[in-house]
Amino acid sequence: MSYLPLPTALLLILLSSLTGQALAADETGDSPASAASGSLYNVERSEAGNTPLDEQLGEQLRSDTSVLTMEVGDQRFHALRQEADTAATAGWVLLLPDPGMGPAWPQQVEALLFNLAQHGWLTLALEPPRISAPSIPERTLPVMKSFSAASAAAPSDSETPETSTEEQSPEPSFGERFNERVALALEQLPNEEDKPRIFLAFGRSAGWSASFIAEHPELGASLIILDAIPDTQTDAPTLEEQWGKLTSTRVLDLYHTPLPGYPQAASDAQVRKAQSQRAKMEYYRQSRIAPPFSGWQKEMPWLSQTIRGLIKSQIVKPMEEQRRKERYAVPDSPKQVKPGMPAN
Repeated sequence: MSYLPLPTALLLILLSSLTGQALAADETGDSPASAASGSLYNVERSEAGNTPLDEQLGEQLRSDTSVLTMEVGDQRFHALRQEADTAATAGWVLLLPDPGMGPAWPQQVEALLFNLAQHGWLTLALEPPRISAPSIPERTLPVMKSFSAASAAAPSDSETPETSTEEQSPEPSFGERFNERVALALEQLPNEEDKPRIFLAFGRSAGWSASFIAEHPELGASLIILDAIPDTQTDAPTLEEQWGKLTSTRVLDLYHTPLPGYPQAASDAQVRKAQSQRAKMEYYRQSRIAPPFSGWQKEMPWLSQTIRGLIKSQIVKPMEEQRRKERYAVPDSPKQVKPGMPAN
């Protein structure tokens, strides 16, 4: 099933046979621990000459993790695929990191990527697009010019400066790039209608993920948002705008409080819940994650267990009950008509 036309999409799948277990981080390198200090977004950028991202991922991940390198137009990005550790998969989970994580996005998804796979889920984590730079407002003040003797040698206004014949096309919007990446990632996931399909969106990716699901109801996907943060980009969709389109979608709204770097986490969660009630979202559930957030780490047992439990109780079991009802539903029998009596 193709969810968006991608005539220019080119997928280069690198099923990396990564050797060894994750290497211990050295004192100066980028390491998962750098994002585990309690700061919500502690981004460590690679300096020139450091290991390329492909190799960095290979060093950080398990040996059975597949690193996918994808291209859409001029975009080149990565995804991490982890097969389920069971013979039969429970379904798939698409993990969508917060764009604010930048190059540290693997650290945000690592714990859930592996833990969910260990419990029967096929997981795929997708590198987010770069956040669009804010547009520069038009100049409203007059431009001041300085004149000197050298100005006589400058070309006159009548002279036309040489211009490049090839004008650089504008970069697609963040929303376009996000949707293209998600659509290509979905091509790498099995199309099994009888198994759950889940988007797990972190931070600022919550609104974008909700918008994608709303635009593609044929997916039948459920949505989990973790520590949702409003995106301040000009074209960013808000969750409030999407709630009315997701009345038949199972939505789990999970949040930490207190949340370092985001003091309004609790109040914003209350607002989202009130908005969902006004939108009459029958399948919306909100839950506070009890332990305080202490940074993204390689293993987060409490968070992983909480999410697995909610997936089972709020997504898997309701789907099984619905299928059971459909399987054993008794069709309405036609009314018996006595001989010689006209049928109504």
